[in-house]
Amino acid sequence: MNSYASIVLGGSDRNVEFLGAYVAWLINARMFVEAIERISDEAITRVRMQSVTGADFLATELHGELEASLLTETGRDFTEHYFLSGFYKQDFLKVEFTGENEWLRYAELAPLISAAYRDYQASKKPSLGRKLAKVLKFPGKR
Repeated sequence: MNSYASIVLGGSDRNVEFLGAYVAWLINARMFVEAIERISDEAITRVRMQSVTGADFLATELHGELEASLLTETGRDFTEHYFLSGFYKQDFLKVEFTGENEWLRYAELAPLISAAYRDYQASKKPSLGRKLAKVLKFPGKR
């Protein structure tokens, strides 16, 4: 199993809020595989309704591990581009929220993640200058 990250609950390495916000975004963006959506349907709904945090979902439903096999292909590709590269950490550190309400932090962070996702998607699309064309020659036509 390829694990992207595991939660650390205490000390200077505490990353619960850091991972939880990203997991909440993945849930809202529907980046988890269908099996997780089906198995954890109630918990996913509660995250979307903001009655359970992404960190709670990560701890209870995913047993503290964000694994590649749990994400769709798009989710894996984006996570490898954005999360593992450190771009997510840069965006997370831009949010100056301090306090106990994780959803307030998420409200500030989610637009940054979504913008990074749109940029990522745009970078994958071929530009008009790079499109290939096939010229067909029909019999009897010159």
